[in-house]
Amino acid sequence: MTTKPRPPHPMQNKPPAEDVHVVFGIHPVEELVETGRVQSLLVSSSAPPKLIGAARARGIRVENVFASELDQMTGFGVHQGVVALVEGFEYTDFDHLLTEALTMGPALLVFLDRITDPHNLGAIARSAYLLGAHGLVIPLRESAHPTAGAMKASAGALVHLPVARVHNLKLALTASQEAGLQVIGAAGEAEEDLPGCDLTGPVALVIGSEHQGIRPSVASYCDRTIRIPMCTGGVGSYNASVAAAICLYEAFRQRTAD
Repeated sequence: MTTKPRPPHPMQNKPPAEDVHVVFGIHPVEELVETGRVQSLLVSSSAPPKLIGAARARGIRVENVFASELDQMTGFGVHQGVVALVEGFEYTDFDHLLTEALTMGPALLVFLDRITDPHNLGAIARSAYLLGAHGLVIPLRESAHPTAGAMKASAGALVHLPVARVHNLKLALTASQEAGLQVIGAAGEAEEDLPGCDLTGPVALVIGSEHQGIRPSVASYCDRTIRIPMCTGGVGSYNASVAAAICLYEAFRQRTAD
């Protein structure tokens, strides 16, 4: 017997509690279901049966709803018929992240300064995870956080990549330097080109906003700054997530070269 969606509840459009996140889209939800952190799964008639079965096999409550309800919950995002309600994002302690990174070969941490767009955060997390970074470090203020939009843009990477949130980015950079990491900032005005920079050792890569770059107060903590070459007559600068991906790929290329 087919279960019919329940009628809309008058409280359905109430924002979820701060300790519950709404994540939507097939791929990010699949990743979360595997972790067991999903509290409940809301599905419309277009949801993939395989995903529903996987959720039920893990004891996750599955509720059938109208697609219009999912539209409202996601702000008319591309939910593909599935919305997961998950426990609040679990940040990693910075000291623990730094210690763990040092045990996994040459450490590679990505520090984000004034990245306020959740989609940029998610895209950077995706590149960082795929290209071997050991974690992200974001400030408590003036920063995007792992929202539903960031989770979707990361294609599930934020489920696996450790993220530390710190009160003071500069103190975290100092601690990284004291642990042996070289702090390298990506800056359009830098004189050193990325391809000529040795990224094979322990590195803390700092990425700033695409419009304002790294704050001068944060840049002063960098051991060196590098720029990504571009053709003359371009539009001025790379998108922050693109700049991060290029730098991370260069680090990956150098570290995996024969």
